Amino acid sequence: MSEKANFSNIYKFYDLVNTVLTLGFDKSWRKKAVNNLVGTSVLDLGSGTGAAYEELINYETTAIDPDKKMLELNTFENKVLGFAEKLPFEDNSFDNILCSFVWRNVSDTNKAFNEVYRVLRPGGKFVLLDMTRPKNSFAKILHKIGTFIVLHLIGLITFNLKEYRFLYKSLDFYPQPENHLKKDAFIDLQIERMGLFDFVYLAVFTK
Repeated sequence: MSEKANFSNIYKFYDLVNTVLTLGFDKSWRKKAVNNLVGTSVLDLGSGTGAAYEELINYETTAIDPDKKMLELNTFENKVLGFAEKLPFEDNSFDNILCSFVWRNVSDTNKAFNEVYRVLRPGGKFVLLDMTRPKNSFAKILHKIGTFIVLHLIGLITFNLKEYRFLYKSLDFYPQPENHLKKDAFIDLQIERMGLFDFVYLAVFTK
């Protein structure tokens, strides 16, 4: 993925956009993702403004994000500025890594996967929640039309058309999760589809 967006321009609206695109189900799906966590420590990868704060309030959570402005609004106490491709942590540092609604914006998922595996403890969980396109061809066309209209309209209203066009395109940056995600060194991988037309997926890796 070569394209990039300056999320500092839209940091106040990013969580709202996720809510709109998931038809308001982002919070309930995030809760479902958190139900897969084990142990006590969590790295909230791509934490942004801390949308997962309520779901992770009972965990020892470290929030990491590459955007300084988003982290300034983040309510987690332990916050780190950093990228998924080069995590500034020791090997086997966390029981869990949670990544919700940001994986499609990671520039190099191969490097990110290697880093996730490195800092995750044996037996730990990498819980990945994100949006994609429906598998059904007709549903995919409807989803593309709907997200095009919504995201470009928000971009025009907020004068950040470039960033919202990027978010629209990000839904097509990677293949379907069933093809893109590989178990590799992990001992298990379970993928579940959710939402209208199955446009949201929950992937749970076990190290």
